[in-house]
Amino acid sequence: MTSKLIVLKIGEGSLETGFPLTIRLNQEENQQLLIETEGKLPPTPRLYDSYLQWQSSYRHLASSLRLGANDFQVTNVAVSQCQENIADLELQLNNWLQCPQLQSLWLDVFSHLNREDTIRVVIQTNEGRLWQIPWHLWSMWQRYPQIEIALSKINSQKPIVSEEIKKGKRVRILAILGDRRNIDVERDRRVLESLPNAEVVFLDQPNLSELTPLWEQSWHILFFAGHSNTNQDGNSGCLQINPYESIDIQRLKNTLNKAIHNGLQLAIFNSCDGLGLGFNLADLNLPQTIVMREAIPDQVAQEFLKFFLQAYAQGDSLYQGVKEAKAKIQDLYHLEQQAPGSSFLPVICQNLAVKPPLWADLTSQPSFSVANLRLLAKFKWWWWSAPVILVLLIWFLIKPPMMPEGEGKAIRQPIEGSCQCPYDLDKAGKLCGGRSAYSRASNDSPPVCYLEDR
Repeated sequence: MTSKLIVLKIGEGSLETGFPLTIRLNQEENQQLLIETEGKLPPTPRLYDSYLQWQSSYRHLASSLRLGANDFQVTNVAVSQCQENIADLELQLNNWLQCPQLQSLWLDVFSHLNREDTIRVVIQTNEGRLWQIPWHLWSMWQRYPQIEIALSKINSQKPIVSEEIKKGKRVRILAILGDRRNIDVERDRRVLESLPNAEVVFLDQPNLSELTPLWEQSWHILFFAGHSNTNQDGNSGCLQINPYESIDIQRLKNTLNKAIHNGLQLAIFNSCDGLGLGFNLADLNLPQTIVMREAIPDQVAQEFLKFFLQAYAQGDSLYQGVKEAKAKIQDLYHLEQQAPGSSFLPVICQNLAVKPPLWADLTSQPSFSVANLRLLAKFKWWWWSAPVILVLLIWFLIKPPMMPEGEGKAIRQPIEGSCQCPYDLDKAGKLCGGRSAYSRASNDSPPVCYLEDR
């Protein structure tokens, strides 16, 4: 099993005219480039229309959205319509990506992949509409159980981080609990408080001036729960930090730049319609952001946070933690039956210049992931041979020093604190060797150290 990174870089173009496409496949362990190839994505004018149809039907189904929407009755007819819209969206996406002119490119890429591989796929584009598309619906991805898809903008740059920052022993989280009308942010608070090896500071419905800790202190994770939305252009987002104050994320540009300089690694926006937030933060070179694509039912947001942070804090990678959380939401709850598509709303926005950290990487604690433990468990010989190895190690540490070879048979045991013979020990417990009186004496009167000297 290996880890691989696939980057689909989509250049300037449009859904009406097509896009230039570059596909790059790397092996993550050694950063080896396995393949880089170019092609062109053809026009697909119906794809985004299909997305908008699903979006409209989905938003009319969610019964307790983090947008403050009113509850209303969900009918079987409405659910069926939403499911049909997803099926049409999936069909349009598959027809687009499986067009004949791309077949040879995909064959080159997939020939390097194995079913057991852990695969990160990053869609790199500055086209906001392509950020909205649920790329995971492409049937080819279903062949690989350990695959997760993220979004990125074209230009990625590693952030400049202060050299004065010292890693502590705990993950530092700044949690902003914003406007909570019609939602239950207290469940988010309890999830954060239950995290192992974490120090969480809460800002409860703060005003703008109370966000100074984001500027003045060092944080690993920024968390927001409350109401948010993406502007109509799709390129910016707003946060409702309290019942009376909504701020455009761009107004916090300097503050967030300072937080990133102070070591901020991950932002989690457990709030509605957050793609604009991720789009903005990508320009600041924030390493990772997790947002919700659309309006999200309160229960989905809460369960995703719980499942993701549990997996991530226990050693799963960030990508596998997100994947596991979405799978649990889909399988263990009836949310998909109430609002089809709700389980795939969480998405990672990735700075490609930064490798996603493990939970332990955020601190000074040694990093040892769940994947490492699973790999170690495969070597069953370790478990039964461990006692033997321990005994041999103890014997090696306490066994008496060996006599120097080539000098003949010693006449006595080594004496500590005396350097008469080469096999004696000095006051520090070190072998005397060439420093002994035997080694320095003339041939006429050496000390008697070996049987041959008598």
